[in-house]
Amino acid sequence: MAVLVVMAAGLLHTWRNTNVLTEDRLCGGLVSTEQANAVLPGVGRLDAEGDGLDKDFTDTLCRVEKSSVVLGSGQAELTVRVWAKQGDEVLDTAADLSKTSFFPGAVTGGIDTYMGWALLPEKCWTAKQPVVVRVSVGEVTADRKAFAALMADTARVVAAEAKCGDLSGKPGKLIQPRSESARPATEGHVCGLDGLTMRGQVPTGTEVLEAGQKAPADVWTCELTLDDTTSGYVRADGFMKYTAFRDPLLLAAVRKAPGTINGTAPDGREAEIVDKGPGFILPCAEGGPLYLAVESGQQYLEASKRHSDLPRRDAYVEPFVKAAAKTFGCAAPATG
Repeated sequence: MAVLVVMAAGLLHTWRNTNVLTEDRLCGGLVSTEQANAVLPGVGRLDAEGDGLDKDFTDTLCRVEKSSVVLGSGQAELTVRVWAKQGDEVLDTAADLSKTSFFPGAVTGGIDTYMGWALLPEKCWTAKQPVVVRVSVGEVTADRKAFAALMADTARVVAAEAKCGDLSGKPGKLIQPRSESARPATEGHVCGLDGLTMRGQVPTGTEVLEAGQKAPADVWTCELTLDDTTSGYVRADGFMKYTAFRDPLLLAAVRKAPGTINGTAPDGREAEIVDKGPGFILPCAEGGPLYLAVESGQQYLEASKRHSDLPRRDAYVEPFVKAAAKTFGCAAPATG
């Protein structure tokens, strides 16, 4: 009898604290048990809530929780959703672009420490918008490669189940942030862009900090922050935010929604202007088209209230376009 009790206790411990008796995939097959276990911190058993794709594709929801009876182990959770989004807002699915690691290529997506996304193939999109798979976690994810693998594999299964695409399920090489925290910008080479300067464009005597990925890259962002007296949301929102990408699927997403119209870029060349958005798509003499966008943050708004000589928002666009076009190798095509 004692032996049976010990065996039962051992089986219970195994069931509650490991995934030995758990199926290989969770949430109706959408999520790999092994990959979810690698992303969620700590030890414990994985339990899931969700039955696969919803009849309404973009209403899909799945939750995976890791819990254990081991003292101090706590709980960790990840949530999977399928969302329709505007094409020029896909990158914003991550919480902090300057701290995001992107993986363009066979599967296009990005991850930070709390959130990841992957853009599904065009056949998966709704009539009006592109569709992404988004995964959020409640605890910091230290292993970004594991998180990227989970994102790519989940996107593969979602596309396969919806019969709208065939993805490899493996992310490409991660485009990592240059550093874990913002660092002083280099004058004349701000954000790593040749010729970009902030001289005369920020309050006198204010240090400019930069954070983002190394340029050039297939998907790239940079956020400028003023090292001033602002705090909270204003400081977190930064001064200026720059975006550039050449990834074909992201370009298609922008053209899908909100769409583009023919116009003229700030450097004078013909371009596709994003409808009611801050971005535009430049044609390049060599290589594919280049999407560029500039957005001001709350620090700019606060600084403009206190410094009447601060340039207007438009004054930050043309210098960025010229510097980005040079750095990303996007010379204007010959005309005539």
